[in-house]
Amino acid sequence: MLHHRHRRALLARLATATASAIVVSAVALPALAAGQQPGRAASHDAAARPGAAAAIRPVLLINGDRLVLRSAPGGGRAVGVLSGPGATSLLSLHLGRLTEEIPAAALPYLGRGLDPSLFDLGALQRAEVGGRLPVRVRFAGRRPALPGVTITRSGPGSAEGYLTASSARVFGAALERQFRADHARASYGADGLFARGVDIALAGAPLSAPQRPAFPMHTLTVTASNLRGKPDNGDDVVVINADDWQTFGDGNENYNFFYHGAARYSVPAGHYWAIGDFVNFTRTSASERLVVLPQFTVKGKSTTVHLAERTASSKITMVTPRPAQVEQVGLTMIRGGLHGTSASVGWFDSGISLWVSPTTAKPTVGTLRTFTSAQLISAPKAVGPPYVYNLDYAGPDGTIPPQRFVVTPASLATIHERYYQDITSTGGWGVFGGFPVQWQGGIFTAILPLQLPGLQTQYMSAGPSIIWSGFYSEFYSSMAGGQTDTFRTLVAGRQWTENWNRYPLHPQPAVNVLQGRTASLFEEVPSAFRLGNTLQVSTTPFSDNQQGHSGAGFFAGSSTRVTGSYAIYQNGVRIGHGNPVNGINPVRLGAAPSVIRFALSAARWSRLYPLSPSSTTVWTWRSAREPSVKLPPSWFCGYLLVGQQLKVLRRCAVQPMLTLSYQVHGLSLSGLTPAGQQVIGLSVGHIQLAKDVPITGAHAQVSYDGGLIWQRAFVVSTGAGSFRIAFNAPAGVDVTLRVSATDAAGSSITETILRAYGVGL
Repeated sequence: MLHHRHRRALLARLATATASAIVVSAVALPALAAGQQPGRAASHDAAARPGAAAAIRPVLLINGDRLVLRSAPGGGRAVGVLSGPGATSLLSLHLGRLTEEIPAAALPYLGRGLDPSLFDLGALQRAEVGGRLPVRVRFAGRRPALPGVTITRSGPGSAEGYLTASSARVFGAALERQFRADHARASYGADGLFARGVDIALAGAPLSAPQRPAFPMHTLTVTASNLRGKPDNGDDVVVINADDWQTFGDGNENYNFFYHGAARYSVPAGHYWAIGDFVNFTRTSASERLVVLPQFTVKGKSTTVHLAERTASSKITMVTPRPAQVEQVGLTMIRGGLHGTSASVGWFDSGISLWVSPTTAKPTVGTLRTFTSAQLISAPKAVGPPYVYNLDYAGPDGTIPPQRFVVTPASLATIHERYYQDITSTGGWGVFGGFPVQWQGGIFTAILPLQLPGLQTQYMSAGPSIIWSGFYSEFYSSMAGGQTDTFRTLVAGRQWTENWNRYPLHPQPAVNVLQGRTASLFEEVPSAFRLGNTLQVSTTPFSDNQQGHSGAGFFAGSSTRVTGSYAIYQNGVRIGHGNPVNGINPVRLGAAPSVIRFALSAARWSRLYPLSPSSTTVWTWRSAREPSVKLPPSWFCGYLLVGQQLKVLRRCAVQPMLTLSYQVHGLSLSGLTPAGQQVIGLSVGHIQLAKDVPITGAHAQVSYDGGLIWQRAFVVSTGAGSFRIAFNAPAGVDVTLRVSATDAAGSSITETILRAYGVGL
């Protein structure tokens, strides 16, 4: 994905070109959501880059929290939190291009020892290499010894170093102790870790410059009382302009804390909203209470408003049909401004009870939407497969409702999940979900451990307006391997079985199963399309055979060597080739109709992936210009730059690229079948939006020595592109597959999968 500063630079370069209209390939820029302007955050890097959707790479925060990201429509982010020991509380703030995910213990230190760059997930993704978080430390006097920070270079007043996943937890524990001590006396940033002017920032982050106010400024005083009715000391407050968040604050100025019952701001006149964040500790538990003042007006020289912690009287509670314990709860508030701008603020807590102040009066300026989410899990000793509730509820427009929700079976979809894996491990799973407006702000989920191979049942809030996307990784520590699902809506009352990572693994195309208006918000790039004479192809290796699942592509963790190659031919002449680990580049075709051949190889060499470690797939099809073809709103293929405006392109021709899906009968969760008669169901089709051409035949070969000696398998058609492959296999072998298929238009596919699955002893 092009980040904002890179996109602005590209637009500046393109603007100097002599042509008035320039075509920009879909791999160059992500799509723009409806109503979005160039330069705003956008969401389709996963669609535009093969395998990116499933390449879940943890981002390390300075307190040891690890997050994984998935891009979302409108520039939002879906963030997964890898749960660790103890409680977790995160604040998610989305103000246009500014997106910060801030642990509660770090919030009062923003600008008082911790730089906001440490919580900018995009910057962290770019900066972190090899699991290390690089930091810059500034100080006065002698260099401080900071817990968990390894210093690599030091000079007068500054030093550079890094934290690792383990050492960041050390720093996080020290930060938590500092927070609890400072909370009682409201002395953030004055002593302890941050004594003598210590300031920690992401290495390479630009130094912040003082901002001069562009408006006449007024004094805003926010007073607060605690649960005992006394002046509050040490809790946080966030203030945002309700007319247009851009009027006030840079993400740093929005935060403050109460000192002897008051927090003061210098703000321009206008309408505002405020959220008081009150934290209470006992010896065995913690609670967080959010007091929301949806709207107030600042005018004149000074304005005072009050927040009372006692008004946060409604605890987020889910009453579920089966007994379940709370894993995570969240509250998201989206405040729309007067000029199409919006601010999204969310709190997500694990191991902490979250209380909210209900409201009854709607704001008179802009809009207010609230969403309550929760994940609940079965008890460790519950009978049968573990089960999970993934819940999301929208509040009424303009007000914050009481936070007790009774979950009815009729409101849920039920998914019986089967996780296949060739070695035992502790994996990680998560489900991102929410209403479309949430996806354009921020979605959170807890990523929980799961013993693999295994079974699990998920109960999901269902309905045509809630969009879900699940994922799992084979290894919790690295989040490597596994599968990611496409975006989909779920039907209330429906039950079905979903197979994750069912062998054999091989390349699969992009899929969009959404319908109607929601489909246009979650656009996809076809896996093979022709835009004029430019051809773009992409497909994700190591995918399973469940429609909509994408494998990990060319990301497999630091302990695995991933290799690959691709080549594109036109009428037998190679016109493009390279390493798909770095992406597959578009190629220029001749104008005349021609035969295209695309070959893709992918391999991950490690003891962690014994089955389906390598595949080679070759596609052929006939291609010609089709300028009159237009994609539906749920798909796009590029951009047109006219002046300074980007227009989403949909006039491109999807190529008739064939697909294969396998159903190995009798396959155990560990990827093995009984010895003897083997039966594999084979489905042959085309990528979505390609012309529906009859499938004319299929052939198969098998090998038990990794492809040195092949034998023909019996293949019979069962109609409509479906076939049955049959052969006998001895005990204790791995089956290497080679399958080919053709259609009536001359397209073909040949796929070889090394050690596709195993045969038991």
